[in-house]
Parts: sequence; structure tokens; C-alpha cells
Amino acid sequence: MTLMTTKTEKTLLSKGIRPTEMRLKIHKYLNRKTYAVSLNEMQKVFIAKSEKNKTANRTTFYRNLKTFEDKGLIHQVNDGSGEAKFAISDENAKGDYGIDLHMHFYCNRCQKTICLPNKISEGSLPDDYEVNDVNLVLKGICKKCGKL
Repeated sequence: MTLMTTKTEKTLLSKGIRPTEMRLKIHKYLNRKTYAVSLNEMQKVFIAKSEKNKTANRTTFYRNLKTFEDKGLIHQVNDGSGEAKFAISDENAKGDYGIDLHMHFYCNRCQKTICLPNKISEGSLPDDYEVNDVNLVLKGICKKCGKL
């Protein structure tokens, strides 16, 4: 009898990541979010629960996030709030340099950071320059908060 592979398992396997229970949970959680999630927010969800159930510890949690980031599954956003935030990377947003080339929007009111769908053009960078990281954050009031 063959076990069915879920979409999340396929995604992890396609990146060369072994789909453990904790990795599946982290990916599913991040994939459901419409905004970049802070470490603090994820800790409340995963570490508090795992300490009760003894399924994982802080080191395992951070190691999994680092693995996801190293494999290009997620990206870290520095939105100026002083907290690291993470979001699922969009394979279609990867440029010639293999990094997620898109902007983010930080709402000053709700303090959420949202990945914007438009890819950044690489054409304006001279040929003899090499990009290692991109961090473009627009700040203001998001659509949802603007209606309040």
C-alpha cells in the first residue's frame, strides 16, 4: 500500500527537505498567512505548543526555519520594526540571482508586512554588480486599515 504524498510534502521534497512533522506544520502555517510572520508570533504558536507536547524545542524550530530559508522556501523580511519576519517565497519572483526580487509593504497601523506581487526589474543593475540580498519595504497604511 502506497502512502499519499500531500502538496506540502511534495513542496518540501522538491527543495530537498525531508518532510518531518514539525517542518510540515511550519510550512502549512506560513503558507496560510497573507503577511510575513514575526519570529515572536511563530514562537507563540509552535514553541509553546511543542513544549507542552514535547514534540520539538527552540533549537529544532530555528533550525527548520534556517533550512527553509537556505533552500529558498521562505524569505526573511527586514521591515524596520526590529523583528525578523518570514514569508513563503514565490518561485515566480526569483530573478537571475536566484533570490526573491519583490517589494514588501509595511502597514504603520496594523504593523503587518505584506509581500507585493510585482517583481523588481533587474535590468537597471550594471553587469559588473552582483546582488546578494534585496530588501525593499514601502511603508504606509494598508487597504484594510485605510477603511477603518
